[in-house]
Amino acid sequence: YLQSEQPEKKADPDTYLASISSSIALEVREREQQRARNDYAQADQVRQKLSSAGYALRDTARGTLVLPRRSEDEFTVISSSTDIPDNTQRPDLYDFSLNLLAHNSQKDLERCIESVRKHVYDQQVELVIIDNGSTDDTLAYLQQLARGGDLVGEFGQRIAVQVLFADHNMGFAAGRNATMRASRGHSIILMDTSIEVRGDIWEPLAMTLADRSVGVAGPYGLVTDDLRDFHEAPGPDVDAVEAYLMAFRRELLPEVGWIDEKFRFYRLMDIFFSFFFKTAGYHVVTTPLVVERIEKHPHREWYSLSEDEQVAKSKKNYDTFRSRWHHGESLLVANFDPEKWWPGHDHSYHVAGEHAHSAEELPPPGVMHVHDHRHWPDHSHAHPHYHEAHR
Repeated sequence: YLQSEQPEKKADPDTYLASISSSIALEVREREQQRARNDYAQADQVRQKLSSAGYALRDTARGTLVLPRRSEDEFTVISSSTDIPDNTQRPDLYDFSLNLLAHNSQKDLERCIESVRKHVYDQQVELVIIDNGSTDDTLAYLQQLARGGDLVGEFGQRIAVQVLFADHNMGFAAGRNATMRASRGHSIILMDTSIEVRGDIWEPLAMTLADRSVGVAGPYGLVTDDLRDFHEAPGPDVDAVEAYLMAFRRELLPEVGWIDEKFRFYRLMDIFFSFFFKTAGYHVVTTPLVVERIEKHPHREWYSLSEDEQVAKSKKNYDTFRSRWHHGESLLVANFDPEKWWPGHDHSYHVAGEHAHSAEELPPPGVMHVHDHRHWPDHSHAHPHYHEAHR
């Protein structure tokens, strides 16, 4: 190797310029002239432009070396949801983190993102998108979106963009967990790409979630009498919010936990997840105004399956739901008894359904602690939590 021409070629800028398009090569040459004139501001703009186009530049004494960046260097590539650091305890940077999951769904995704861009209003919003192993043009579209940085709303608003790339299809729940872990908004909205935003969805969601007794909210609610058959209901109190659009405060994630990644398919995952908010002592409610401000298009994944596949995948997910929540009748709206609902962490039945903490048992102010406690007589669970007087 050392005696060949390869080392010389690897250091020769002309070798790299010969391998790229003439328009890119021209911009590289012009940038070199800008640097020679000490016009570094213009040169940096060209570097950023070429970076957005997928090229990495390295300035050397002989000139600029330019080559396409490797995807693992350019993008956030993950193999599991836990590859993303857990941001749940980090401060809010935005009002909302809108989470989208894409898998071979470019047209739906583009329509959804453009509708958000047009209707962000005065909210501080970030888009957190995961490509879940796409094998079509969705991948290239999201790579370009990631290179472009922040989006700009209709009136110049900045919309932050994070794009995660899974190196395979991790499954629906794992994809959702990854975007939730990455989110930095006060509230998280899990939205399906079949949704098109037509108006201000943010204000009604923010007003609903400002009620601290509410855990999760969304436009489409479901109820059941028997944990088997679920049907649509106007609410406001419902047993589950459909995953077309479900919103919750990010601070609740340590209480409700991550979604079980057995849900590789999307069906019933929303019901399963809603029940964790219920057992943590929160209401699950609908937001009727949001219904009027969105359009729900056909769900592409569902209609891409045969009838047999729809039945098989749905049954598998129902079995996972039933295994966890077969004893959940007391959580249902139909059976709600306010005398047997103990919200928050300071009620008189907090510890084992019997008593509140003594002063000696409370943690120092601002410190979470964990123990088995109850929000319902027949449902105990453990999660990190504060006590209001000691926040």
